[in-house]
Amino acid sequence: MRSDVPGRRPDSVRRGPGTGDRGARTQVSIAPYCRPVAVATVRRVANSYTPLSQYYDLIVASGYYDYRAYDAYARTLLAQLDDRKDVLEIGVGSGLVCERLLELSGARLRITGIDESDSMIAQARARLGHRVQLIRHDIAELTALPAFDAAYSVAGVWYQVEHAADTALCSHLLEESDDIRALKNLAAAVRPGGSLLLAVRQGHRTCQRPLPGGLVYTQEVRREGDTDGDGEGEGEGARYVKDCFVRRAGEVVAHQRRRFRVYPQDRADQLLAECGFPFEAATGDGLLRQYRRT
Repeated sequence: MRSDVPGRRPDSVRRGPGTGDRGARTQVSIAPYCRPVAVATVRRVANSYTPLSQYYDLIVASGYYDYRAYDAYARTLLAQLDDRKDVLEIGVGSGLVCERLLELSGARLRITGIDESDSMIAQARARLGHRVQLIRHDIAELTALPAFDAAYSVAGVWYQVEHAADTALCSHLLEESDDIRALKNLAAAVRPGGSLLLAVRQGHRTCQRPLPGGLVYTQEVRREGDTDGDGEGEGEGARYVKDCFVRRAGEVVAHQRRRFRVYPQDRADQLLAECGFPFEAATGDGLLRQYRRT
């Protein structure tokens, strides 16, 4: 996987970061949309956003991720949603995209945001208040009524990344069986004819960035098993490790390790279609790929 691929969209639009972690077993309900379900403590994703969550917005606004990207995604999302009202955000994070969607749409949208991280849900709740229903939930364990008109993910469990001359699907579920299970759960939660909208972002890359307050953010990205750094052998569903550090005076004050899997676009589209979401179109600005619920 290339670590830094030039975008096909305007240079001013940069991609935002992703989210996702696992927590303890808890009973949750996405009323009136979902039946209560016990969230299993299975570590399908070797991620935890909790240590880094307090620095999340600081990293996003520092300049590595262009803050304006969230506005661009929100505007394109709103245009694609059209008159759909009941919307699910997969991986709401600290609520940045959701906040902008609400600002642009007024009271038209009824948004439910799910995230696997208690700390990110707490930040989203502080930002969004009661304007959005926020639930700590595991998409792989989602048992839902078909109540949503659309679902979207900008930086959640699934998103697209620029990959060589094409795009690819990035998943924070490491086993294909878990992707299939989660996507079928999602298909059950989206009404037939509804949309799944996945953001297209820059590829993950190794970098370092100064933060306010004398902090430094560093991320290191490598393909699992790539000992010579040539990036070869990606194949069907190559896996990557991304280590994120926040340091002060050289001392690590927060560390997060995230693992993710990358599917070639043709395999990704096949997988999504098999789970009830055939590919429909990419948006004109290239920011989103849209899949239609059958």
